[in-house]
Amino acid sequence: MPVPDITDDNGVAHAIVAAAQDIASQDIPGHDLETVKPRLSDSFTIVRATLAYQDARKAGKHPKAAARDTAITLVARYRALHRI
Repeated sequence: MPVPDITDDNGVAHAIVAAAQDIASQDIPGHDLETVKPRLSDSFTIVRATLAYQDARKAGKHPKAAARDTAITLVARYRALHRI
């Protein structure tokens, strides 16, 4: 199944998935994909991701760049929150 292009309609979802995959790919004990996905799917994280994405778009970033920046923000927050 092909991955759809990143647009403003799905940019936040792409960012959340990218953040989850990035964290899980680091092979940190207790932070595999099955554990990380629900942690990044709570309403607080979704709101934070939406705001970060909107800020990036308002700054003039392309949807792909805005999604990348949002994913980076989510990974950094996750790492700080879980002290990893």
